[in-house]
Amino acid sequence: MTTGLKLITTFVLVLLLDGLVLPAFFGFRESFLSLLVLIMPILYMGITRQSIVYGVVFVLIFESIGGLNFGDMAVPFLFVLGGIYLFQRFLDIKQTHNPRFSWGKLFLVVGASVALVHVFFFFYKYGSINMHYFSLAISLTLVLEAVLFFLVLNIIFDKKSDYL
Repeated sequence: MTTGLKLITTFVLVLLLDGLVLPAFFGFRESFLSLLVLIMPILYMGITRQSIVYGVVFVLIFESIGGLNFGDMAVPFLFVLGGIYLFQRFLDIKQTHNPRFSWGKLFLVVGASVALVHVFFFFYKYGSINMHYFSLAISLTLVLEAVLFFLVLNIIFDKKSDYL
């Protein structure tokens, strides 16, 4: 299975989980898997043109399914992408695509994902800060979901040829 097909399948499954399964079975109102599926693959595999295109397409699909206005999620996503690019550019971070699990990579990707989702929240709705998104419960939920999604990414993208 190609990398693009794996990303598309993961995105569709997460949309189903986040939109239907988790709220129905567990009553989760604050699940952020949809945001993590936009940000974590870029952190996990590196920022490339193809990953940006997939991310923007996924954001636009998520906006249309969620009934949001055009750009409500695309603008914050582009700010987050800009932050990732500048962060990697200035710190000269090279992606090392080691297909084996690493605790260091887990902490780095999960920590960066949680921070970037909070940056996303800051720019959501064009800068109108909703402090509801900056609570301890939401941060802990984000960390738990990010760890689980990291483990899923480790299983799905287990070969060097899977990286974009």
